[in-house]
Amino acid sequence: MRNLKIKHKLLIFVILGAFMTSFLGWLFVQLTQSLYDQLIYREATGKLHLFSQRIEERLLNIDKLSLSIMSDADVQKYLRTIKTSPETYESYSSSNELIKKLMSYHLSDYAIASITVLDTHNGSHGVGLNVNGLSASDMLNMRDKAAKYQGAGIWVGGTEPGDSFYSLRQIREIAETSMEPLGTLVIRTFADKIIKSSTDASDNYASTLLIESEGSVIYPPKNAIRVQDLHIHDEPNYSLITLHQAKYLAAHFNLNYTGWTFIYLVPYGTIFKDTMIMKVVLLALYAVVLVFILIIGLQFSRSITLPIEKLTKKMAIVEKGNFELDKLEFPENRDEIGQLSRNFDKMIDRLDTLIKENYLKQLMLKDAEYHMLKAKLNPHFLYNTLDSINWLARMNGQLQISGMVKALGNLLRSTVNDKEFITIKEEVANLYNYIYIQKFRFEERLIYRVDIPKHLQDLYIPCIILQPIVENCIKYAVEPAAEFCEIAIRAEERPDRLVIVVEDTGPGMDTDYLKKLEINEISAEGTGIGLKSIHERLKILFGESYGIAIENGTASGTVIKISVPYMSTPA
Repeated sequence: MRNLKIKHKLLIFVILGAFMTSFLGWLFVQLTQSLYDQLIYREATGKLHLFSQRIEERLLNIDKLSLSIMSDADVQKYLRTIKTSPETYESYSSSNELIKKLMSYHLSDYAIASITVLDTHNGSHGVGLNVNGLSASDMLNMRDKAAKYQGAGIWVGGTEPGDSFYSLRQIREIAETSMEPLGTLVIRTFADKIIKSSTDASDNYASTLLIESEGSVIYPPKNAIRVQDLHIHDEPNYSLITLHQAKYLAAHFNLNYTGWTFIYLVPYGTIFKDTMIMKVVLLALYAVVLVFILIIGLQFSRSITLPIEKLTKKMAIVEKGNFELDKLEFPENRDEIGQLSRNFDKMIDRLDTLIKENYLKQLMLKDAEYHMLKAKLNPHFLYNTLDSINWLARMNGQLQISGMVKALGNLLRSTVNDKEFITIKEEVANLYNYIYIQKFRFEERLIYRVDIPKHLQDLYIPCIILQPIVENCIKYAVEPAAEFCEIAIRAEERPDRLVIVVEDTGPGMDTDYLKKLEINEISAEGTGIGLKSIHERLKILFGESYGIAIENGTASGTVIKISVPYMSTPA
């Protein structure tokens, strides 16, 4: 990870952040849907349970009818007659009257298909549709079931599952509370009418109702589903099942009165259609947000890494020695990286300027040294020649010539020295040799004076900077003068520098002479070359604040001030 580029790190961070955000969003959708699903399960289960109770209430109403029939005095009387006087006229007449009585009850509820009374002699007395649809064995089976409950009502499914429900009740004699069995009441109802007339609440979910009794499905008709295939449990009263490769919500209720189990199969898609749409919309929205975050993240990453890459490219260009960055196109931002790039450009521009200035200074220094060498004589040849002349003059007794030649030789010897810096004492000694020679020429007209304190004479200054200036004084002050001319050399101590002053009493010179040389307003001739070379040499060695300054004297003449730093050791 540490070796990856910043853009790759940012890209990984953006992708991880985007996917983490999307994952949390997806997790939120899943949890929300799960909670919503549980809410829908409970709501749907509650409504279906209410629907089941309505069906049970419908069955209870029919049971009340069966209780009314059982407790009817006429029905009791007719059945008692049939029981006590079988195969008599009274029995036949009671049977007809019983049928008429049952007819009045049959018309009270459209969901009742038929009402049948089975007497104690297994005779059947009924009204309604298909009263003889049940076989004798089915009737006896129902009589036995009703007898187990001893007058209480019981509901059973038909022999043909799904088309009818049967309410069974044993009719017992109420008179004198003997409770002797008088017969069995069988009320057959239309199953579809019982269920569909209760309520249409279940239609909101397009559910399928299964009614199970004693391990088998008694409703709907021609049903191919087995209860065992549903894998339902008692708790909770709903579950998600897969049936025939389709997903269903199975809600089931055990009703106490009938003992039946009502099972509702609700297609998953019908109740969760809206939630599925919402889920798809949310997931699509999160996908769009993910793509948007990735795009924005990539742009953000590029906004950081691209300036860094450009800055790296600049550095590579500068590393190759190309400082002309202003010729390259590098658009920059206004952020910290852009500020860094701009500062780098400024630094390179400054570095380029300094390099050029230093290069020019070196050229100027070489040029100054060249001009100084031009001003010098060939010291080796002349020194050897002058040494021979000195000994010849001494042999002939010419002491003045010998002294003059010796001074010239000492002066030339100093030019052979390769030292860049010498002490002020040594520089003054060299200057004395030059003045000694010049005094033979100008005699009394040249007055020379040096006033430099001893504690300053051990300081170092550049070699041969006083001789060209004194030479300039002699040329422009002593030579034209008819009377004597004084040249004075003194030192001024200042806090930040040492100033050596060369002053003459000649006619003076232009104080802007050096400035005009710098702007090429005039050209240097003669010893002016020396002044310019010394001035440039000092600036190169010590900086722009050092060099030569030309001033006018208090009365007349020229004052030349040489500014140098305090140097106790040679640089």
